[in-house]
Amino acid sequence: MATDLFEQLGDLEVPPAPEAEQFDRQLHARVNRSLVAGQLTDMAVGGLPWAAMHFTRALVGLCALTLTGRYDNKPTNRRR
Repeated sequence: MATDLFEQLGDLEVPPAPEAEQFDRQLHARVNRSLVAGQLTDMAVGGLPWAAMHFTRALVGLCALTLTGRYDNKPTNRRR
């Protein structure tokens, strides 16, 4: 029995490398799943609430125009 680390490693059997095509397909599948999950999370958390807020403002403006016949054309500064 060899006592040197490199000799011990030299005695070990190395499993064959996986096929390149199969490895690439598995890697792409895992990366694509995580990218899609991240993009869907970003859209659900950031994009949809932003779009819903702006759509609601436009819908309220349409209802106000329909009911009153006037459209408030003044810009509003909502940061104050």
